[in-house]
Amino acid sequence: MTTGVTINLLTGGGLERREHPLLPPRQGGALLAIERANVCGSDVHLWRGGHPTLHDCVLGHEFVGRVADSGDAALYDARGERLAEGDRLVCSYFRVCGSCVMCLAGRSHLCEHAYDSWGRSSLEQPYFRGAFASHYQLHPQQFTVKVPAEVPSALAALANCAVAQGIAVIDAISPELLAGPCLLIGAGALGLSVIAGAPTGTAWDVYDRVPARRGNAELFPAVRAIDDLPPAEGALNGFYDVVVVAAGTPEAFETALTQVRPGGQIVMMGIINTRPTDVVSIRPGVLTRKGVTVSSVIRYDRRHLIAAVDLLARPTPLALLPLAEYGLESAGDALAAAERHESGRVSLVPDLDRKSR
Repeated sequence: MTTGVTINLLTGGGLERREHPLLPPRQGGALLAIERANVCGSDVHLWRGGHPTLHDCVLGHEFVGRVADSGDAALYDARGERLAEGDRLVCSYFRVCGSCVMCLAGRSHLCEHAYDSWGRSSLEQPYFRGAFASHYQLHPQQFTVKVPAEVPSALAALANCAVAQGIAVIDAISPELLAGPCLLIGAGALGLSVIAGAPTGTAWDVYDRVPARRGNAELFPAVRAIDDLPPAEGALNGFYDVVVVAAGTPEAFETALTQVRPGGQIVMMGIINTRPTDVVSIRPGVLTRKGVTVSSVIRYDRRHLIAAVDLLARPTPLALLPLAEYGLESAGDALAAAERHESGRVSLVPDLDRKSR
């Protein structure tokens, strides 16, 4: 039986290479050969012990793959296009069951079973449920979008996490507020995807303490990259109609509350840790007195993944973000590089391992 490889996160942050048989896909699913998987900020947080329960699991969720085995059933993407073996696709990194309370309420991005296949040990069949691997077992409850031939895999790999969620953030913002000054806190690929998905001409200040990230932000039109924020004149003032928090530090929420104008909107997307130590001090009355709307975006809808692929099929500054590539065998180096913010994108490419042998 043919085998594949997974890179597993162990308790304590170590990584282990494991080899497993490639099982046939379940009915309605598919076995994908991974072309490349990006190192997302959440992968770095997991690697550094940022999740209270996930330890022995396969990292990775932002990726593009090629259909290696679609089984006996016909496979269709979110546009209704039939997929064939050899087609490239991106998929939701979460499941949508269609029958839970949230799914029935039209909020499938909050499906109660979203993570039933995510963060699992590769010792459990079907083994390949994370993207730091040679293959990925697509569950029937994950939705997909075929990648057009003109979109290179190096760009398409951004679609199913950063870009789709960036578009979902724009969808969550009151449109009239986007006509005013906007602030993005955190200029990683996730944050810059918000800018890429925003209406043309939206004026952004981008705050990040890492010089390379500020440089990446300036690849986008109508962006001013800053390393310091104006001091608010009193707790009830502020400068920005919209503040998007794409940084992963809890303190970024305090910054957002200081910088948002009365009547403005804060959108949270980067802070996902729920550890007891991840707390900040705020004055609730400031929220009330300012009349601020606080929204959060976690995951996305089918239409957002479709829109993400469409966005990447057009000229976009996201294609200009510096890219660093590593083989699967160098996953630890890739995670360390992502933690140092050395590139706009860090990818694991299984083919690099094969070419080096």
